[in-house]
Amino acid sequence: MIELKILAFEQGLAVQLPLEVLAQLGAKEGASIFLENMCDGSYRLARHDVKFVEQMTLIDSQMHEEDS
Repeated sequence: MIELKILAFEQGLAVQLPLEVLAQLGAKEGASIFLENMCDGSYRLARHDVKFVEQMTLIDSQMHEEDS
């Protein structure tokens, strides 16, 4: 587990990611990464995956159709 510190940044707060984490995510300056809220209340940091986002959107829309 890697501990992250919350820092003051401009008008808000920021978290600085260690280079090791950025390397594992394949993230570089200007890239997008996502903080996902998991079912158990935890969070997951993930790189942008267009195929995964499309699949989750499809699943989400199907779940809402079943609710109505």
